[in-house]
Amino acid sequence: MSTDRLLQVKNLTIAFDNDDTRQAITTVENVNFNVHRGEILCIVGESGCGKSVTSMAIPRLLPSPPSKILNGEVLFEGVNLLKLPIKEMRKYRGAKIGVIFQDPMTALSPLVRIGKQMIEALLIHNPKTKKKEALALALEWLKKVGIQNPEVAMNAYPYELSGGMQQRVMIAMCLILKPQLIIADEPTTALDVTIQAQVLDLMLELHQKDSGMIFITHDMGVVRKMADRVIVMYAGQIVEEAKADDFFAGPKHPYARALLDALPSHATRGKKLSAIPGQVPSPGNFSKACRFADRCAHAKEICFKDAPKLHLNDKHNVRCHFNTNEQELN
Repeated sequence: MSTDRLLQVKNLTIAFDNDDTRQAITTVENVNFNVHRGEILCIVGESGCGKSVTSMAIPRLLPSPPSKILNGEVLFEGVNLLKLPIKEMRKYRGAKIGVIFQDPMTALSPLVRIGKQMIEALLIHNPKTKKKEALALALEWLKKVGIQNPEVAMNAYPYELSGGMQQRVMIAMCLILKPQLIIADEPTTALDVTIQAQVLDLMLELHQKDSGMIFITHDMGVVRKMADRVIVMYAGQIVEEAKADDFFAGPKHPYARALLDALPSHATRGKKLSAIPGQVPSPGNFSKACRFADRCAHAKEICFKDAPKLHLNDKHNVRCHFNTNEQELN
């Protein structure tokens, strides 16, 4: 992994307008992280933890209104994307920052054939490219992502392709422009296990050493396969960050441990799977103390009174009142 920093997110705080209260509700609070060239950063957490909101803020794809960036910077190669005029921002989307969306059926236009959708971005970002060259490049990338009959797929509408093929088309559309940063927002959620494994292997194979990737997921099995570094989010905050090897060797935050404990394994075969009680609070109901306290088996009095800070050290950044080793938690 390169030490060349590609992206820096600093103190990012995002809110959404609430029609009922007519006040903005903070959904993501003081998020900080970096992405280096050659690195795959996995951001993990249950639905509603702020993963997708954080990632979509980077290329500024959140609708505004209702979203508002209350604070922070998103520095891509030193340029603060949040300060760019929309016209300038469009030069970054696709060409420099590519997005693989969660649901290709809604991301792809049902009224436009696959081939036309693929070459559109090429011609927009490279207007000197001839249409014949763009078509040839689109066919080449459909082959790269494992579509066996690319000529047929080029002439098909999205609904004529299976979910796995649609996701492969999305990957090809993203990578055809060779972006420096790839944001993959739960790209395998809607796929069956076999196709999911194929798509993950494909993304690892095509991931370039000089590009960075942010992979959003709630599946710890996917994280184990993909990640160089892991960020765990809960209720709009980062609660743990570590290199993947250190994280899986011993997660420190109780929430991160609970997520791993809920992962099926050979050791749990025939046993009742572990589950985290309760659910992620909605943004309007975030606690001013520890946001995980009411679901945490190790919570103490201080957890319900004071908000923990994100403690930084060489191997783990952890948001907890305790050092969270096994002795102190039990």
